Amino acid sequence: MNRRRRSKMPAVIAVCAAVCVVLAAGAFLFLSHRRGSSKGIALEPLSQYSAEQVPCYRQKDPLWGKDKLGDSSYTMSGSGCLTTCIAAALTAQHPAVEPLTPGELNRLFSEAGVYNASGDIVWGKIKDALPETEVLVASGVNNREIDQVLAEGKYPAVRVKVHGRGAWHWVLIAGTDENGYLCMDPLNGDEKLIPFSDHGGVAYSMRTVSWKTGE
Repeated sequence: MNRRRRSKMPAVIAVCAAVCVVLAAGAFLFLSHRRGSSKGIALEPLSQYSAEQVPCYRQKDPLWGKDKLGDSSYTMSGSGCLTTCIAAALTAQHPAVEPLTPGELNRLFSEAGVYNASGDIVWGKIKDALPETEVLVASGVNNREIDQVLAEGKYPAVRVKVHGRGAWHWVLIAGTDENGYLCMDPLNGDEKLIPFSDHGGVAYSMRTVSWKTGE
């Protein structure tokens, strides 16, 4: 009997090892989804676009910096870069209309349950807060798509690494100058547009929230 049990041990070990590999792979894919793709795309404008209409909002503004993202423990100051970008994009699209501040947008998102427990935006719920908007969750990011969005008078938010090597962060592509793309960075305390190259000139994903055409 002992010999039979010992003879099965290699097979049991092999099965356990295979299960561990599958679990490890699943964990890697989950973390990759949460943190973003590791492969970025270098962006260079194909045409020139004015950036004059984009307001320079700050996620750490004392008017809303301490506000929570929905029912999560996260605040605008620490994790509100994407909400800040969306507020700037919508305000820039119709600058003659009363500005939509990051604080007001966060309130609308929170009341409509747009955030999950981790303070992340659930894209399919944005229309619950802003039914008159269109939402684009791009499968990738490239120069052609960025320029197409700008040409339509809209503004794409792109995911970057701070200074090209730090933490994940969202900035808003606002237009161009002679050196390339300009972006509205919610962490920039100077309240002015900065070169996209300040974050390495590389984007990892793109999202666009815009008012419906004709609205």
